[in-house]
Amino acid sequence: MRRLYHLISGLLFVYVISQLDRRSGIILVSVMLALAISIETARLIFPAFNSLFFRCFSLLLRQEEKRKPTGSGWYIAGVLLSLLLFKKEFAMFSMVILAVGDPSASTVGKSWGRHRIKRKSIEGSIAFLIAAIAAGFIFQRTLGSLSFVIIITGAIVGTITELLSSKLDDNFTIPLIASGCMQAVAYFFIT
Repeated sequence: MRRLYHLISGLLFVYVISQLDRRSGIILVSVMLALAISIETARLIFPAFNSLFFRCFSLLLRQEEKRKPTGSGWYIAGVLLSLLLFKKEFAMFSMVILAVGDPSASTVGKSWGRHRIKRKSIEGSIAFLIAAIAAGFIFQRTLGSLSFVIIITGAIVGTITELLSSKLDDNFTIPLIASGCMQAVAYFFIT
C-alpha cells in the first residue's frame, strides 16, 4: 500500500505543480511544508496525537517513523528547495524519478534482490533506473521537453542517490541532487 501511495501521490503532486506557474507552485509547496512540519511537531510532542496519527495512517507508515519525522516532510522540503534553486521542469522530473523509481526499487529489491550494497540491492537499483528512464520519456511527451541527455542524467543520478543514501532521507536528497545535476548538465553541456 505504501508503494502504491508513493507512486500515485508523487505523480499527482507533479501534475498539480505542472498546472501552476513557478511562483504559485513554490507558494503551494511552502504551505504544504509548513503544514507537514506542524503535524510532525505535534505528533512527536503529543503521544496521544501520535497514536491517533498512526492508527489513521498505519498502512502508509513505517514502524520506525513512530519516533521520528516521516518521509513526507523530507520529500516536500526537497521539492521546495528544488523548485527554488532549479528550473521547474527539472524539479518536476526529479519528483517523477522519486515517485516511480523508489517503489520500483523497493518492489524488485524485496522480491528479487540478492546482491546488496548496504541495505539496498543492485536488482532494486536497476529497477529504479529502468522505471526512471521510462518515466522520463513519458514525462517528455506529456509535460516537458527534456532532452535525452537530461533524462538519462536525472535517472542515473536519482538511482545512485537512492542506492547510496544513508543518513539523509532519500525523499529529500533525490529531488535535490537529481535536479541540481540536471541543471548543471544543461548549463555546461547543452546550452
